[in-house]
Amino acid sequence: MKKIKTIHIEDDFDEIESRSVDKRNRLVLPMGPGGVEIKRVKVYMNSQGEVLIRPVVEIPAAEIWLYRNKKAVASVRRGLDEAAKGEAKEF
Repeated sequence: MKKIKTIHIEDDFDEIESRSVDKRNRLVLPMGPGGVEIKRVKVYMNSQGEVLIRPVVEIPAAEIWLYRNKKAVASVRRGLDEAAKGEAKEF
């Protein structure tokens, strides 16, 4: 049995454009923020039939350890921040 997840959204949404669904019930999504192509989404529907499409990114199983290790994630973020500031050093 599929588990139903309920999310509560307290945010404002801006209408960006109107799109049509084709004869096979497909919808071509616009590009995401920064021109990123959206490849996978989660779809939510409320009791009025309104639909929220939330882009998601999949993480390879071999890399999930990083996201579960707070210390490692913090170290990676520090390194990225240092690189963005031009403070990175070559080894």
